[in-house]
Amino acid sequence: MRLRYTCIHLQRSPREANIHELRSPRAVVRPRIACYNGFVMNWWKENKLQRRLYVCIALLFAAAFAYYAIARADTLAGLFAAALSCLLFALCTLRTLDVALSSFTAEPLPSPDARLGRRSSRRDKRHPWARIILFMLITRLFLFALAYALRATGGVYEGGIWDTLQACWLKSDSPSYLGIAENWYVTEGDPRFHIVFFPFYPICIAVCNCITGNSFVSAMLVSSLCAIASAIFIYEIAALDYPRETALRAIKFLFLTPAAFFFAAPMTESLFLLCSLACVYLVRKGHFLWGCLLGALASFTRSLGVILLAFVFVEWLYAFLRAKRIETFGETRKAFIWKGLCMLLIPLGLAGYIFINYAVTGDPFKFMQYQKEHWSQGFGLFFETAAYQTEYALSAAAEGNLRQLFGLWLPNLIYSFGALGLIAAAAKRLRPSYLVYFLAYFAVAIGATWLLSAPRYLAACFPLALALAACADTRRKDAIATAVSLAGLVAYLSMYVNGYPVY
Repeated sequence: MRLRYTCIHLQRSPREANIHELRSPRAVVRPRIACYNGFVMNWWKENKLQRRLYVCIALLFAAAFAYYAIARADTLAGLFAAALSCLLFALCTLRTLDVALSSFTAEPLPSPDARLGRRSSRRDKRHPWARIILFMLITRLFLFALAYALRATGGVYEGGIWDTLQACWLKSDSPSYLGIAENWYVTEGDPRFHIVFFPFYPICIAVCNCITGNSFVSAMLVSSLCAIASAIFIYEIAALDYPRETALRAIKFLFLTPAAFFFAAPMTESLFLLCSLACVYLVRKGHFLWGCLLGALASFTRSLGVILLAFVFVEWLYAFLRAKRIETFGETRKAFIWKGLCMLLIPLGLAGYIFINYAVTGDPFKFMQYQKEHWSQGFGLFFETAAYQTEYALSAAAEGNLRQLFGLWLPNLIYSFGALGLIAAAAKRLRPSYLVYFLAYFAVAIGATWLLSAPRYLAACFPLALALAACADTRRKDAIATAVSLAGLVAYLSMYVNGYPVY
């Protein structure tokens, strides 16, 4: 009905449209397809700027994919995977453009709190932090107990509870972070490669060591506390745009999806997520200075923290255009200039890390050299990643190497394609700044050459949790999504603690 009314509304005045609907409802139903086609044609003729942007984006993706297909494509399966990844990303980009243009020209929606009654708007109801903390404590204990049980059922006995816990969680990059916390960056032996890991998480571990005296305990404590604080922030961020039930679902899907166990591991994901969410929340509340300072800490934790610039810029642009539209920009010009300058703080975290590289090794970009030589990582095309991961998955399946197939390649492919599909489906329910952040984050994170950690990287991309919470808006959808997420979490954690190539 909304589509039919929109078509009539474009052709007549609102009064005439209403009279027409009342007098002849069948006349509205019969030309529905023709009306829709007319609406599309009118839109295509009238929206010249949007049409040109669509064409430019389509040509850009077509040119990038054509270059890959001609110069680098190896197998038909890899080419198909690359084409699908490129197509989904282009669809997400076009939908982001749609949402951005409509949001920038429309009035802001009222706060969800405006629909709450007096009882529901009480602080303990509106901000259920105690329930959130309890939920997170229960899930942390559940993960630790489940990891221990899964390790024990694997037939390996390390000699005690403590030794088993360390065997469960000290994997992948964890020993490197603990080594930095204990010895800082060194220039000799194998630990010299630790310079590729950012310093903020090891610094937090070293500070916590003053209390615990044990780096492993400190790392687990830092990760758990950051995860709990992140749950509060994701709830408050979601509650700015969605009802309370959706905000609570965002917490659930952020911490119960398959790769969410990395937030409990002694790795940097929890701290990075906390700094990113704190930046997002403070910027959404208008505190650009403090938000960008938290963004600087995010970029001091991981290189992907610099991507927060995309989010902050879109929020600044939205506020700028709205002020221009309501003719208040002249009154707040200095404030907008100040907020724009605050964005320059975010790359300072990366600049600090580069300075540490220079102070330790004498080369400010030593980490890039080691990443390329030791880990074969550099900058690439995200759809090229889909191609070679598909090829390796098929090769592992043909060789019967099930550990690599189920532990490494399939989770990477499922997370990458699943993230694109989820954002494409939920684009109209997300803020433009979240969509732009996701696109930039995905392109950089998944574009890394020889990528083995796509699930871990995408787990810290907060728009995915918001998208899943918004899509699971019925009991049936919520139950299915929760069951699938929990099953994937148990399976993925089991492979991680039992030595599968999960990174």
